Amino acid sequence: MNRMKRAVALLLFLSLLWPSDPALAAGDQSETPIVEQAAEGSVQEGQEAQTASRHAPAATDQALYQQIQATYKAAKKRSRRRSFKGYCGAYVANQLVVLGINTSYLSANGKNTYDIYRKMDCTSGGYRVSAYGAKKYSLSEALGAIMRQDPSATNILVGFQRGVSKSGRKYGHVLFIHGIRDGRIYFSDSSARTVDEVTYKEGEPIVCPLASFLELYAKYKLDGVVHFEKADTPPQSSIAEETMAGSSEKTLAEG
Repeated sequence: MNRMKRAVALLLFLSLLWPSDPALAAGDQSETPIVEQAAEGSVQEGQEAQTASRHAPAATDQALYQQIQATYKAAKKRSRRRSFKGYCGAYVANQLVVLGINTSYLSANGKNTYDIYRKMDCTSGGYRVSAYGAKKYSLSEALGAIMRQDPSATNILVGFQRGVSKSGRKYGHVLFIHGIRDGRIYFSDSSARTVDEVTYKEGEPIVCPLASFLELYAKYKLDGVVHFEKADTPPQSSIAEETMAGSSEKTLAEG
């Protein structure tokens, strides 16, 4: 009898040690192991961190990033607008005044802005004008030519003859690049933009690789690119006193 009791006790003990589910006994678990879950989380976090680092200003370029923030704020105050959405020409024109590139206010629809500046030798603020028209340059080639002359170029206007929205196809688009640093573009736009799955609000500083910038505007038809460089001597003559705001700002230009 004692032997039988011991045998029953042994069987009960072994049943506690061995899993009742044969699938578990064979190591077939339906849920992802905790270690694998942690690994997947690490990969996702790593991808997010990599994207964030591509869109973060370098420590040495914080001033450029802050310049975009301050310029947007000053441009809104100067224009008395609550938003520049739909008024890309007004946004760029106000930025140029705020930055001292122009001393007078020049505004036009996006598709006309490049034509205003390509005719100038020097702005009213004392900046030399170098124009790169779409007949000779693509957007990539124009920016490449500027970067070859100055890898850390600043103050670049990009005009598009046609955008992708309904108003953009009619009025074009224009934007202002505050600077290029180590192949990354520092700019803002007059409406929200999504770059590499990162969404930016109107006027918010955008920092992205050159390739991402080119991809963002790949479907826009380029009009031309203008590079403004501070001149050593004051301008002798300029057409910067011309003001086109009266008629152009009543019409929408793509933002």
